[in-house]
Amino acid sequence: MSVARNSLPTVVTLVLVIASGLFGGALVTRVGYLAVPAALGLPLGPPGLRLVPIGETTWTVTLADSVAALVLVAVVALARGGFWRTWGAFLAGAVLADLLRAVVLTQTASAGLGAYAGYLAGALVTGLIWGVALGWLPGLAALPRGKERARAARHTAQASRETAQEGV
Repeated sequence: MSVARNSLPTVVTLVLVIASGLFGGALVTRVGYLAVPAALGLPLGPPGLRLVPIGETTWTVTLADSVAALVLVAVVALARGGFWRTWGAFLAGAVLADLLRAVVLTQTASAGLGAYAGYLAGALVTGLIWGVALGWLPGLAALPRGKERARAARHTAQASRETAQEGV
């Protein structure tokens, strides 16, 4: 039972990166302000698992996006805990994935040192934004359900009673 509970945030994150790979470009064409980071040369949205390059992107960028998406899934998979820990892991994974993508984008653009620093700062900001915006979904998947929820409540109540008795 705990294996299913612990893997659900990973499955939700995997669905998010697959959806980003499949529908990320279509979403940007429908909602124009999502294209602002891409217009500045920053990673577009959360990393997506893609099989082929989109538009004029190179295979290197496509491979980097897929590796970044798998890094995000792995970071969430390694997080064991509740809502806040899983949300924090998704946030850290999103920042790490965007930093990886920014490094690859600067290398393909042959950017100078100043532009490299700008890419990294922008990737940090976009990773934080996407991590906060989407991290609650895997966080919700990490919440205890059913019998586990009742067991956790009993354990918390028992621990508080023991603490109160020790203080008396």
